[in-house]
Amino acid sequence: MDSVYRVEGNDVIGYWYRGLSRGCRLCMKGSKIVIFVTGICGVDCYYCPISRERRSSEAFYVDEEKIHEITTIIDEASFVRAEGASITGGEPMQRYDLTIKIIQLLKDTFGQSFHMHLYTSGLGATKNAIKYLDVVGLDEIRFHIVNDSIWKLIEYAVKNTAMDVGIEIPAIPGNDEEIWRIVLRADRIGVKFINLNEMEVSETNLDRILFRGYRIAENGKTVVGSMETAKRILAKAIQNGISIPIHLCPAQFKDSIQQRARMLRKARMCANIDDKVTEDGMIIRGDEEMEPRLDVCAPLLRH
Repeated sequence: MDSVYRVEGNDVIGYWYRGLSRGCRLCMKGSKIVIFVTGICGVDCYYCPISRERRSSEAFYVDEEKIHEITTIIDEASFVRAEGASITGGEPMQRYDLTIKIIQLLKDTFGQSFHMHLYTSGLGATKNAIKYLDVVGLDEIRFHIVNDSIWKLIEYAVKNTAMDVGIEIPAIPGNDEEIWRIVLRADRIGVKFINLNEMEVSETNLDRILFRGYRIAENGKTVVGSMETAKRILAKAIQNGISIPIHLCPAQFKDSIQQRARMLRKARMCANIDDKVTEDGMIIRGDEEMEPRLDVCAPLLRH
């Protein structure tokens, strides 16, 4: 059977059926920066894993760095040698003006080939707001479906923008029927891809996850049954000849491998000629081991 019709990948990097979106391919390389524009969100999802520090309206980060100026994003992208960026939160639509400025700044600085994607629940967004994201150059928009009203925006984006429109949702254990319903509807209206994220556990969502009867894996970081649920959806997609690409992204990949790849790129750029760079992306300078943070890298910024 042609490889496009079988599941590829493994438990470490994830699994995919019919290929990956460009945003996901760049993330796998560690060549995308992650811009967190606000911790405010109009939805209170029990499984949301973001930290307490980021749950505020003023939370503004690029990768692991807390920032105050939008131009700092350019420094981080330069050190990582980024080929793209993702915009997330919270809900980026709650800081719509800032989100637009970030897209314009990065496109103006690095060119139209600099790939940008954005995560949104879509709640509170208008069709005009979605259209303007396309106008300013957003390449890929990923909708987190929290209720069926979001489908109208998704269909609008599919039919009226040049953006690659995707759906990104958690693989809630045992939620096969609802996930499959989303797959079928997305496939029918022309959505470009679906990402199923393994459910993560953090200090902010642990109690609410346990309250709902889910079990925590031995690694303490994921929910038992989430990976298996997503794998069943992938298998069903093959059996039914579904045309939409589906990607299962493990929590381990996002939290360690992807971040480490990005740090390694940054460390190599930041290191002095006498420094050493570890496999984990740390800089060894003399007897000191340090993260490749912007305050370490700034004096070495290469134009």
